[in-house]
Amino acid sequence: MAGWHHRLDGHEFGIMVSWRGIYFILTLFWGSFFGSIFMLGPFLPLMFISPSWYRWINNRIVATWLTLPVALLETMLGVKVVITGDAFVPGERSVIIMNHRTRMDWMFLWNCLMRYSYLRLQKICLKASLKSVPGFGRFT
Repeated sequence: MAGWHHRLDGHEFGIMVSWRGIYFILTLFWGSFFGSIFMLGPFLPLMFISPSWYRWINNRIVATWLTLPVALLETMLGVKVVITGDAFVPGERSVIIMNHRTRMDWMFLWNCLMRYSYLRLQKICLKASLKSVPGFGRFT
């Protein structure tokens, strides 16, 4: 089968890379799906009873789940993230502005935040034009 195996810098790329990618995507999809139902779902009533407790629990559950993509990227896909620049100062608030050079830059941000134990503290602000988009806008 010509075209299935290629060599680049001494590494052979072929069908196994594709299977790893498929496994990566399916693991994230099913982990998100079942995690939303079985881990976040039971705490939804708490959103109306005590919003602050709901946020506290939700932040920790989501931060725990976010270690899955980080672990899969690094162990299964062999991605190495190098963090440069000013370090986070413990106890100080920080703002990270991303310009979305790739569609996967969120996952690389999670790698960085995990190194500093900040996954549960991340808050995301979207630009105004995305507020009304179903799925992640204002009413989601």
